[in-house]
Amino acid sequence: MAAEQQKQQQQQIMLRFATDLKSKSEGVRNKAAKDLYTYVSTELREVSQEDLNTFLDDFNHHIFEMVSGDTNSKMGGILAIVALMNADVCNTGTRISRFGNYLRNNCLAQANSLDLSVIELATKAIARLTQVSGTYTANLKFDFIDHEVKKAFEWLSAPERNEGRRHAAVLVLREIAFCMPTFFFQNVQQFFDVIFHAIYDPKPQLRESAVNALRMALVVTSQRETSSQSR
Repeated sequence: MAAEQQKQQQQQIMLRFATDLKSKSEGVRNKAAKDLYTYVSTELREVSQEDLNTFLDDFNHHIFEMVSGDTNSKMGGILAIVALMNADVCNTGTRISRFGNYLRNNCLAQANSLDLSVIELATKAIARLTQVSGTYTANLKFDFIDHEVKKAFEWLSAPERNEGRRHAAVLVLREIAFCMPTFFFQNVQQFFDVIFHAIYDPKPQLRESAVNALRMALVVTSQRETSSQSR
């Protein structure tokens, strides 16, 4: 009976988090993400690994529903993903791969029809994903980021102009340059080959994002050259 009551309490807590994360109010969404992080970091530290996994698996259904929804829901789903990664309870290959797929397939892949705020938040979540440690192996991380970089280059070099995809591409590349400079440097020549398609884009906001990505790439390049010269 006690176990059943506890399960019902958990379901109510999850539902409250999910409801607030989908709110139209940015303040409510951000507070819900912070509360989720606190709950997982404190309350769930006291439970068994099995109970923790049950919570995470059940809450994952809410996350999937959120990232499959409208703009506010997607923002909430991304915030939930980041909160769980920050709480350091999702550092397994299975969970991180799942989150990566949500960010890729339910957010970035739909860039041509999404609000820019969703794309920006999704690219920052991908950057956070690259910093997760644990049983999330280096090979898994490399494969995921390698795919995103190649996709970004493909979108930037596409002959037809797709504003959403271009913007998503430059934001992804900027974040990866910042978080994984060594990996990015290995692809920097291809970056320079395609980035000017976005820098010369007619939309000012996209041009600005492209210039920021270029600036980050130049920082990475200069640091590498300085490092090689000092050897």
